[in-house]
Amino acid sequence: MPRLRTKTGFAGLRTVAPDAVPPDAAAAVVGSGYSLGSAHQGAENGPFFLRTLSRAHTWGAEQPGIVQLRNGRVPLERAVDIGDVLFDGMALADAQEALAQVIAALPAGTVPAVIGGDHTVTLPVVEALWKGRRRPFTVVQFDHHLDVQIWDGAPTRDVPREPIFNTNVMSHVSDLVGHERLLQIGVAPYATVEADSADVLDGYLHGVGRQLPLLAPELDDPEGFRAALGAGTDVYLTVDIDVLDRSVMSSTGYPAEAGLGTRDLLRLIDWVLRDNRLVGFDLVEFAAPADARDATTLSDAGRAVLVFLHLLNWACRQAAERA
Repeated sequence: MPRLRTKTGFAGLRTVAPDAVPPDAAAAVVGSGYSLGSAHQGAENGPFFLRTLSRAHTWGAEQPGIVQLRNGRVPLERAVDIGDVLFDGMALADAQEALAQVIAALPAGTVPAVIGGDHTVTLPVVEALWKGRRRPFTVVQFDHHLDVQIWDGAPTRDVPREPIFNTNVMSHVSDLVGHERLLQIGVAPYATVEADSADVLDGYLHGVGRQLPLLAPELDDPEGFRAALGAGTDVYLTVDIDVLDRSVMSSTGYPAEAGLGTRDLLRLIDWVLRDNRLVGFDLVEFAAPADARDATTLSDAGRAVLVFLHLLNWACRQAAERA
């Protein structure tokens, strides 16, 4: 088992060793802080910032109990925190294998709740779940970018898949789960390719997954959205935090000049999960220097915490409803 460092749990969660996760745990938080698959540094600090800013939800309480104002108490006591995987000196492939081992060792039914890290974090988590589950699941990606290999004429000819990087990670995920099980939400409404690829790009992308770009009418239509995703399926949800507009999320490698608002993202997460079962999730690409303490970085981290907490709430609520 890879080494993990356990400190204060996210939002006051109980911390346990990776081999001591209770068999009935609803979710297990794990930090995967590396930027080995990115051209930018800073994503390795994501777990630190989200853990630190999550303390805003535990102020002054000896035993904090978080309450969702609409639906009541968030049953976070069903979740645990197993700490941050230590990737010191590892290459990308080794870091991904270490993360996959941690995820594979979780009890069946425990939702991995992963704090990245750059977006390549998603693939080893999905791989570990895919190998360990009897039922397939759909991957739902919230992202400003496709993270699909569309360069160097890929749409027009059989171009070999390049090694995984954060800009093509979803091509690799699609190869694993199948194009019919990838839904990409909130991506920029325009993409740039070589001119000779433009006419076939639409068909090429449909061979990777289904896209609901930022301007898609389904993002404002609950029934249209439900029809695009389906119901009664298992879902893995990956949130690249740059899906949020730059005005509310600039602490990321490639901020969105036009993206979703925080409320929009939380609402769409609810639409994904209202008729489907969450089997795992990650939040990736929050990126900032380790010593950043400016108001913008801290506010951005606070918003990322809210998104992560919202997903954790869904995992715990679903477990409580099944109990």
